[in-house]
Amino acid sequence: MSDMPETDLLDSPAGKDGVVEEGGAESDVSKGDAAKSETIVAESFDAVDADVGRRVVIAEARLVWDALFLNDVRITFRQEEAPLVSIVIVSLNARHILALTLWRLATQQGLAGVPFEVIVVDNASMPETGALFDRIDGATLIRNAANAGFGPACNDGAARARGRFILFLNPDVDLMPGAVRAMAQTFTDLDHVGIVGARLVFPGGILQEAGANFQEDAQITYPYLRGVPDPFAPEAGFTRDVGYVSGAVLMIEQALFRTLGGFDDAYAPAYFEDTDLCVRCHQAGRRVMYQARASAVHFENATSAKRADVEVLLDRNRALFLERHRDWLFRQGPQHTGIAARDHDPWALRVLFVDDTVPHLDMGAGYPRANHIVNTMAELGYGVTLYPIYRADAEQAQRCRDIDQRVEILASEGRNGLARLIGERPGYFDVLWVSRPHNIALVMQLMLDVGLSSRAFVKSRVVFDSEALFASRAFVGAVMEQGCGTAADLARDAISETRYYAIADQVVCVSEAEARLLANYARVNATVLGHAMALPDASSPRFADRAGFLFIGALGQDGQPNVDSLDWFFDAVWPRLRARMPDTTLRIVGTIAPAIRARYTRPGVMVMGRVPEVGPFFDAARVCLAPTRFAAGIPHKVHEAMRHGVPCFVTPILAAQIGWEEGVGFESCDWLDPEAFAEGLVRLHDTADLWRRVQSSGLARVRSECAPETYREHLRRICEASTFV
Repeated sequence: MSDMPETDLLDSPAGKDGVVEEGGAESDVSKGDAAKSETIVAESFDAVDADVGRRVVIAEARLVWDALFLNDVRITFRQEEAPLVSIVIVSLNARHILALTLWRLATQQGLAGVPFEVIVVDNASMPETGALFDRIDGATLIRNAANAGFGPACNDGAARARGRFILFLNPDVDLMPGAVRAMAQTFTDLDHVGIVGARLVFPGGILQEAGANFQEDAQITYPYLRGVPDPFAPEAGFTRDVGYVSGAVLMIEQALFRTLGGFDDAYAPAYFEDTDLCVRCHQAGRRVMYQARASAVHFENATSAKRADVEVLLDRNRALFLERHRDWLFRQGPQHTGIAARDHDPWALRVLFVDDTVPHLDMGAGYPRANHIVNTMAELGYGVTLYPIYRADAEQAQRCRDIDQRVEILASEGRNGLARLIGERPGYFDVLWVSRPHNIALVMQLMLDVGLSSRAFVKSRVVFDSEALFASRAFVGAVMEQGCGTAADLARDAISETRYYAIADQVVCVSEAEARLLANYARVNATVLGHAMALPDASSPRFADRAGFLFIGALGQDGQPNVDSLDWFFDAVWPRLRARMPDTTLRIVGTIAPAIRARYTRPGVMVMGRVPEVGPFFDAARVCLAPTRFAAGIPHKVHEAMRHGVPCFVTPILAAQIGWEEGVGFESCDWLDPEAFAEGLVRLHDTADLWRRVQSSGLARVRSECAPETYREHLRRICEASTFV
């Protein structure tokens, strides 16, 4: 049982286990159905008290120890000729926990994702711990004659490292699969990274920290989210710059470590040497990053000294740390407290992005465009918080599958969650970006409910993204069903939809056609922000190497434009097309409801559902089909198809929305003439010269209109423009 009370267990600093001795036990949501859409949440998690968790770990560690000797088992690491990572572990008498850590590290070597070597530095342990070293193969062992302290021992291990990166790992840490690769990949994915740390979790599930920062008070150091009983908390699920990371799991480039002179011996035997190293990393112009995808269970204090002895070391080294770095620490910009203190960069532009759901590329309905916006904001260095009002993927891996790792994705908790967010973070964000008219109305209503203006909530800009004028889509759909409609009805609905738009500093829409519609019904400062996409590096397959048709789009429920379009197509066109081309095929790619899948399954039709990568389907198809009868916005599927070199066959409504001339990337035909529609599909599919002309002109237009560099600069101007109040 630990020799410090439970409150100290939760508040104690990260133990430097190489210094102290082992103690005792240590879809698609539309305007009409948004309000009734069900929130998808992850399964609840019940954390176990950290002290209880440690007792379980100690019991398991002793079982592992006994098994190694009872069954004459050796801990063997695979030899690597060129390790990318050198893992340095410093220990002192932590024999049971060290056995557990090394055993798990060895058995999971194949799950690390990168080749690594292990270097164990022992600070003069008792003979009982030495017996463990006699059962380790494939690791480098350094056995000091005296206790050198944590930092000096780490330096000894680093001197023997062969990897590009050094991972300093406490002897009481269980790395989750892929953690080593995720940390190493951070240096490649992001610029100027010098140090990377992990998400640390106590045994039992309570968070130890998700990065850490500094505040100008007596404590100085503040691990973020320490003591939160949910290791899956959204606030811990995104990668960001931090002030420092714990030395329990700290990766640094070996070259930088040598340049900085390693850990400073002045902090020996322990505490603040990792924090000092991180500050010197910052001072050298390199970044310190918290990598949310690298998780580790840290049995903190499972090998700890008495609390009184720890406090003496902490007080001494905190004073030393402040003496050396006070000027740098508190002259870096505005000092933040509360949630703002979690971010190391005080000047980063913070954006709250509100949409129906987490926008994924495979969803359609405007979500791919939102995906591009969010990811481009992160690439610009903005601190982006995404609030999905109605729906989010249950698992973090799915939520983040195509969202930049630096984006904070909050839990989907509907209206109440949004109201709580508004109440908890006033003045935190610089930009409020709200996508889709019904969400704009909801945000404004909630602001009114709490007596807060949008200008008081954010410090700089309010941007409303109309995504599309949904009133026009509803109007076309009603005309299709009823056979008539009036301009007065359209005007009434459009004015109601845009009633809050004048509040925004900027209104964004998807095409020039949408901008003209908005100008008819609202006096707003509107700008067009379409899609950004680069052409693939490799040339696409030739005409002769392709065959068949492709439909891309989400098919979640009846009544949606995609579902309506395929219902009409299979009823009116598919029989005619098969009569002309008996062997032709149609692949349908995208999220699809089971009932809809069942009715679309027929000879020649392959319903693929959602796929992890759409590129192979574009490369195989000769023509992309988009028989849309009513819609608003801009057809991302046409841009995406042409980016992959696949000509499209569309209806006039999509041709008008995309704004290109006939024959530039697409051919079109009115859905009112199914016979001509089928003939047009055959002509585009079978006429090589026509196909090549349409493809070539479409690729040229995508290259000129969708250049990512131009898109980035336009988005930057929208978010960073001066606002006068």
